[in-house]
Amino acid sequence: MADMGQASNAGFHTLSVIGRSVTVAALVAIAPTGFSAEAAEPVTVATAGFDFIDTSGETRDQTAEHDRRLQALDRTILDSLAAEKNLRTVPLGCVEKCTVGSAGVEALSRQAVEAGASHLLIGQVRKMSTLVGGVKFAVIDLDTNRPTCDRFLSYRGDTDEAWTRAAAYAAKDVVGHCLP
Repeated sequence: MADMGQASNAGFHTLSVIGRSVTVAALVAIAPTGFSAEAAEPVTVATAGFDFIDTSGETRDQTAEHDRRLQALDRTILDSLAAEKNLRTVPLGCVEKCTVGSAGVEALSRQAVEAGASHLLIGQVRKMSTLVGGVKFAVIDLDTNRPTCDRFLSYRGDTDEAWTRAAAYAAKDVVGHCLP
């Protein structure tokens, strides 16, 4: 009887070792390649300047204010993207204004590819009234020449603070929903 108990325990031990080996092999097979998400190559994004359209019909000339706010919006978006660990931003080589309205999507896409980008962010700010504005943007995958997202975000107010919040939210949306 002692022999039977030892044989039984040996069989159980063998099955246990085989079970552990299969489990380890299965875990190795489904484990992601690389050590962590940080080991992956960062996504490279080129950002074009945003255009501005004022359809509010207000009589007071606010060109200087809007130009300053638009530059701040572009800077906030670029700085926000550059601060992301999994992104790398590259400049476009525009001689003139670097926006879709001035250079066109095709020329900006070419410049982005030449700069080593895999994606291009383009956009426009539209002032509809003193109280309502919007940020329209798209991210283009330069390998497929198709947008990965196309968004219109509205915001309230025509102030520095309102534009800054809109820029920060747009950058957050780009990172969270538009890039791989």
